[in-house]
Amino acid sequence: MHQVGGVVMNAKEKEVLYNKAHAEIKERLHHTTGIIPRMATVAAVLKNTLPYFFWCGFYFAEEDELVIGPYQGTSACANIAYSGVCGAAAKKEETVVVPDVHKFPGHIPCDDSSKSEIVVPVKDEEGRVIAVFDVDATEVNVFDAADKKFLEQIIPVVLEKE
Repeated sequence: MHQVGGVVMNAKEKEVLYNKAHAEIKERLHHTTGIIPRMATVAAVLKNTLPYFFWCGFYFAEEDELVIGPYQGTSACANIAYSGVCGAAAKKEETVVVPDVHKFPGHIPCDDSSKSEIVVPVKDEEGRVIAVFDVDATEVNVFDAADKKFLEQIIPVVLEKE
């Protein structure tokens, strides 16, 4: 169980919220083409469904840096190096869960309110990382195996063809 904004959320409660978000995303993306509108929809639905998402959005994996894409929340770093949590997820090509960002080597602080983070890589049909989905929370120890599981199920919908 994790305390989020004074509320304790267990894996089952998270599952209910993620299932609700996934259903809404599928409905809203029906006949939606283009990666930008699809990413914008995913970020908006997740931010508005999961109360502990302080900031969430996509960074595109460019040659030399990660570049901001659609997001929900406070102002973001427009360009970040392949370091920090987002860079680690892109380089490792796997989801990275960070209980306390201040203990993560090379963390890039775009907003001092962020305390914990999860980053999920977005892979194309050939398995290349083309973007990452980044989520921040204002408390430590917010993200867990449930968040990893459900985000890894939801995030690939941005690349689905209708």
